Amino acid sequence: LALFGTISITRACLVDMSTVPAANVENIDKFAHLAFYGIFSILWFLYLRNKIENTKKLFLVVFLLSVSFGIFIEFCQSTFTENRQADINDAIANTIGATIGLIIMSFFNRRVKK
Repeated sequence: LALFGTISITRACLVDMSTVPAANVENIDKFAHLAFYGIFSILWFLYLRNKIENTKKLFLVVFLLSVSFGIFIEFCQSTFTENRQADINDAIANTIGATIGLIIMSFFNRRVKK
């Protein structure tokens, strides 16, 4: 599921969005980035939680994976597409979304341990 989510996010971030009506709403893409990377971090947390037993290490690995993937996608947008460009605000939104996803997982993780 984490891999499918990653592929879906990659595709969504690299296709031409100018023909999508909602894409013309100012800053709507920032909300999409928040959602994508929140979901990304949750999916990878769920996948890796049985593979990484140390909870702090798990959160760190998922956070770094999410941020690195976001930076990689921004690089791909500026390098491999003609209609997308790298945007520092997207990278910030990616990081905030990943953080929100991990906050959600921290609450979930506490409830499961009780």
